[in-house]
Amino acid sequence: MKFLISFISFLYISILYSDNLSSYLEQNKTSSFILFQEGKLKVEKEFLVKEPSKFYKIANEGKVDGRSLEDVASIQKSVISLLIGIAQQKSYLDINDSVSSHLGKWTRLGIDEEQRIKIIHLLSMNSGLDESLSFESMPGKSWLYNTKAYSQLIFVLEKVTNKDIQNLSKEWLFDVIGMNETYWQVRSSEWSRNASRYGLVTTARDLLELGLFVLNGGEEGDLHVIEDIDFFDESFMSSQNENLAYGYLWWLNSSATHIEVSSGDLKNENLLPEAPDDTILALGAANRILAIVPSKDLIMVRLGDFPKDSNFQNRIWSKF
Repeated sequence: MKFLISFISFLYISILYSDNLSSYLEQNKTSSFILFQEGKLKVEKEFLVKEPSKFYKIANEGKVDGRSLEDVASIQKSVISLLIGIAQQKSYLDINDSVSSHLGKWTRLGIDEEQRIKIIHLLSMNSGLDESLSFESMPGKSWLYNTKAYSQLIFVLEKVTNKDIQNLSKEWLFDVIGMNETYWQVRSSEWSRNASRYGLVTTARDLLELGLFVLNGGEEGDLHVIEDIDFFDESFMSSQNENLAYGYLWWLNSSATHIEVSSGDLKNENLLPEAPDDTILALGAANRILAIVPSKDLIMVRLGDFPKDSNFQNRIWSKF
């Protein structure tokens, strides 16, 4: 009898937890949500986004097998980071190469100034360029979230491999780890004006595969996809001294400070105070989230529109 009562209590709490989480997610314009822990799919939800913003209408690419298919905005940066690591291990480039050694003239700087900017600066967001690719500071001296500068990494990959980013990504990563519904597309001028020319379109399920790949140390089964362990480990460490919450195009929750993208202000707290300190994140506009927590053997994925709760990215962690 005690066992039966305990089981019923557990079942009631589980249903209540699921209902509360679902309600919160739906109220905050979530389209897809996954919680995966200790090898098990704990939660997988799909929602209809009501009263979508103009941004979401542009980013939404419909559904595949009932799952939301979306341009996931800056989550793509973390994918490009992994591809740069693979390119380095294949000797196509070195992250200490000058960007101009692969692209030629690409900024508004003079030739000598431009040659000081290395691939590692684009990975770390400390190129010293503003969003018009003009001089802001010396490379490596200040942190500025700059998508226009970052996007040159896509062109570098295409140039050194003589392959387009779609075929390259499929060959090196997507097909290898099971991101079968993911692809790159050229964005409309309305989207790409202040962003990358290319958009990464994917599902929450495919981002789960990416999270598992990172959680497993860059391995897929017995295959060591990323053999450059130094690069892989460095990707999830502070890449510079200005914003300790940023690695190689990955966000880190391990630092007691972080720079806020929207304001550029230094905040004296973790990026997400409610989340575990070892949380690694790929983040995109409208609170698209791929979160990986090694200590909890946990992966969380959230896609959708701008949440109503302005603190959603942090508060979601108290919901499970």
